[in-house]
Amino acid sequence: MDTLIEIPGDRTAAKFAYAAAGLGVVGVATLGAMYAIEVPKNGPFIFGTINDATGGVFNLAIIPVIVQVHRRLNRTPGSEAAKWLVIAASSAGSASSFLLVAKKLDFNASTGVSVGAMVVQAGWFLLAHRSLLKSGGYPRSLAKLGQFIGGALVVALPLAALAAVEQAPVWIRWGIGGAGIALGATAWVAWPYWYFLAARHLSHVPKEVRGGAPRPRRRNIGAGY
Repeated sequence: MDTLIEIPGDRTAAKFAYAAAGLGVVGVATLGAMYAIEVPKNGPFIFGTINDATGGVFNLAIIPVIVQVHRRLNRTPGSEAAKWLVIAASSAGSASSFLLVAKKLDFNASTGVSVGAMVVQAGWFLLAHRSLLKSGGYPRSLAKLGQFIGGALVVALPLAALAAVEQAPVWIRWGIGGAGIALGATAWVAWPYWYFLAARHLSHVPKEVRGGAPRPRRRNIGAGY
């Protein structure tokens, strides 16, 4: 099945999903610009500051989307605990980004909180979409992409951390660690696209009118039609 059964709150969540998709694109672009332009020059980190602020808003915008998707899972004590865990992690990730922008939290501490929030979100993506893939009423394409993003990040983040271990052999740092960075970057870049697709499904707009209502056909009297 590649359509989403509508439940109350979908269309509101769709607006947040579109916002998250746009913020995610800005986050990817500004982080890339920071490492390409500002890091080699050791600042000033204008793109970095924009990325931090964007990340703070992004982590707030995704909460209604995650909650709305989570409503499609079977309600159990474990799933409810997972929902509140991912909400808390996303809120903490948002707060750490804003505190970094306000210079109330240092870079290492903020990065640690943000990465921790990402790990929790990735774990939720993996487990929730694995369950949704087996159930009906949820788009398989959306579930498969969510499962890939979650699984890739869960695997990639620990591997990518090896690149920062200076005592490790080069082949571990840039072989295994580099592979983790590449896999994580791929999943991270795909994340805004998932929110864009989720927004389209949650909006429940028929495909034939997404680009605008079809224009009435003009009658050509002289040609007889």
